[in-house]
Amino acid sequence: MEKTIYIADDSAVTRMFITNIVKDVPSVKIFEFTNGEEVVTAIKRKIPDLLILDSVMPIKDGLSVLKELKDLNFNLPIIFCTADIQSTTKEKAIQLGISEFVNKPIQKDIIFDKVNMLLNL
Repeated sequence: MEKTIYIADDSAVTRMFITNIVKDVPSVKIFEFTNGEEVVTAIKRKIPDLLILDSVMPIKDGLSVLKELKDLNFNLPIIFCTADIQSTTKEKAIQLGISEFVNKPIQKDIIFDKVNMLLNL
């Protein structure tokens, strides 16, 4: 059965890097978004099997996306990616329901393993 992954990151390079990693996961369909507003709109239409979410994006940042999804009672696995090393950002993200936390720069094996784990592959 095909799994759907949404990748939300304002950096085209980062989106391409993550896409190139997760395309090797069996039976996945990947959709990319450049800001938080786009991905929330897409989630309201179709809930993905996994969301890979950047913390810093224009229009709506990652923490705002997490808060909105929580307020709307959307429950989905989320990998939160950030270069922010402050523990408060990680704590807020955990409180808002993330499944996994990944520091940037993203390491291929870490993101690949977390995606496989969260998709139960």
